[in-house]
Amino acid sequence: MWPLKTILYFGFFWVTCAMALINPIWGLVNYMVVYQTDPTVTWWGAPLTDLGIRYSFTAATCTFAGLALARKRVPIVRPGFGWWECGVVLLFALACLSIIIGYGYTSGTQRDFSKLWKVLLFTLVLGRLAASRKNFRIVLWALVVGSLYIGYDAYTAPARSFVLGRLERIGGPDFSTTSGAAAHLSAMLPIIGAVFLTSRSFYARALAAVSGAFTVNAIVLCRTRSAFVGLSIGAIIAILAAPKAKRYRIHFLLVIGALLAFTLTDNNFWKRMETLTDSQALENDLAATSRREIWLTSLRIFADHPTGIGVGNFRQVIGQYNYKHRRRSTHNSIVVCFVELGLQGGVVFLALIVGSFILIYRTARAADDCDDPLATKMLAYGLLISLVTYSVASLGTQRFYCESFWWVMVLPLALFRLVRVERQNRALDRAFKPEIEGAVEPEWDRDRRLVPELRHGF
Repeated sequence: MWPLKTILYFGFFWVTCAMALINPIWGLVNYMVVYQTDPTVTWWGAPLTDLGIRYSFTAATCTFAGLALARKRVPIVRPGFGWWECGVVLLFALACLSIIIGYGYTSGTQRDFSKLWKVLLFTLVLGRLAASRKNFRIVLWALVVGSLYIGYDAYTAPARSFVLGRLERIGGPDFSTTSGAAAHLSAMLPIIGAVFLTSRSFYARALAAVSGAFTVNAIVLCRTRSAFVGLSIGAIIAILAAPKAKRYRIHFLLVIGALLAFTLTDNNFWKRMETLTDSQALENDLAATSRREIWLTSLRIFADHPTGIGVGNFRQVIGQYNYKHRRRSTHNSIVVCFVELGLQGGVVFLALIVGSFILIYRTARAADDCDDPLATKMLAYGLLISLVTYSVASLGTQRFYCESFWWVMVLPLALFRLVRVERQNRALDRAFKPEIEGAVEPEWDRDRRLVPELRHGF
């Protein structure tokens, strides 16, 4: 007999797969849940592993099937393929080029390139499917619930999951390292906060609050300095950029949240964080010293190969420059992009990050003309803090090939698109409003709302 958790998860997975054929957003949610949970590495997920099902692949297949079968459920966006998405395609093309002009197709290339094209493809799908207010909320709740699961997994983690006092191996495969898990969860906190502030139901707010509490506890258990710095910078931006309508409430909640988070910390946590301000301790810290040496070696590699060494080849090449750090990661998302994809790839990657910030700014500016101005501003605010936090944290850990980093980057595009459509629809409603009482409103596509000749930007 399967454990109850196994039965519930297995049932949820297949029900959501079936729902994806009717509305592909549920396939997207299913994929995100599988990514964050990965039950195959848990004791209750062992029976699921024995079935030999590729859960991520199955969820993705159902999503694409839903895109073909339920096209009316796919939000309309104009333009259908924007400049940000063109940047993603260009980055993929440069990744392919790096393999040709770099060190070739190695075992590391096979691993990371296989992951990169899936990450970028899912990013494009997410930017399209989440471009309606209902779908956007569904995606955010998938992140909130996923963070709750990871936080609960950390809360119940056995002693063997801790290495040198730091939590390892929780959630999905991209969170197996303490730095990666902490960076992801730190970026989820602002999103959880935005969901809390924009939810009208008491139960929804309670669930978001519980998710936030477990998420903070997991971050503390990871004891990661890069995440701490990311959260610190994010908190400063959160104070300065808080929307006027709820500024004092946000400041109050930030103070309360910080105090509650402080109660979860211990002396070992603060001893590790204190090394950030203690130059002597930082000099003697093995992890910090290794990162500096790896980054300096990366500069030498980049100087010799400015066009890139190829996707996934850093671990192999660094041993030729510094044998001490053979098979080591860059521990920096921007560094790995510049070294492996070359100057051209690094520039495009930075442009995509800046582009996401621009989309957040444009969304906030246009929010007053959409269906829910205050909620939109709060969501844009949450995405801003999330992107700042993740970008800063990723400077101390490698997240370039990790999906959740790209999720945070593409969500501003989805929010911008839904605001754009709502703004156009409101303009059309004013244009088509009958001037004479009792007049019949002109017939047009009420499901898709957009009249073809009036589809334009702002």
